[in-house]
Amino acid sequence: MESLKSFIAVSLAAILAYFEPVQQVLTAILLLVALNFIVGLVADLIANRKAFSFRKAFTCIRETSVFLLLLATVFFIGDHLQAKAEALQAISTIAYALVYFYSVNIGKNLRLIFPKSKLIAILYHVLSIEILSKLPKTMHFQKKEYDANPA
Repeated sequence: MESLKSFIAVSLAAILAYFEPVQQVLTAILLLVALNFIVGLVADLIANRKAFSFRKAFTCIRETSVFLLLLATVFFIGDHLQAKAEALQAISTIAYALVYFYSVNIGKNLRLIFPKSKLIAILYHVLSIEILSKLPKTMHFQKKEYDANPA
């Protein structure tokens, strides 16, 4: 039994050492996922008046596992194709996409927790790019103004 524990510890250490170049990205994603989970839990408890859901918790763990596996796979393939720099660039791009989507979700949940906060509402509005949905109306307004007053 002791040799099995040693084997697992050495194997885990070797895997962690191999993925050391992307350790900071993986740590940042895990931190963001934890923050998303906590804010979502608080939003469910306070705003939605729902109890803790193991189903939602396991969904979060499953999604996180998929993301981490995707990042690890990209790094592994890039490393074995002698394209480590390109793999790190791809991992960085995936990580920024994850940061964006998790930030929007955190913002949405913060709006539920603090419904009267104008700052959170504005930040969510900008983050979720809802501001772009208003642009066609603005463009239409500017066209009407130009047609009415062609200088």
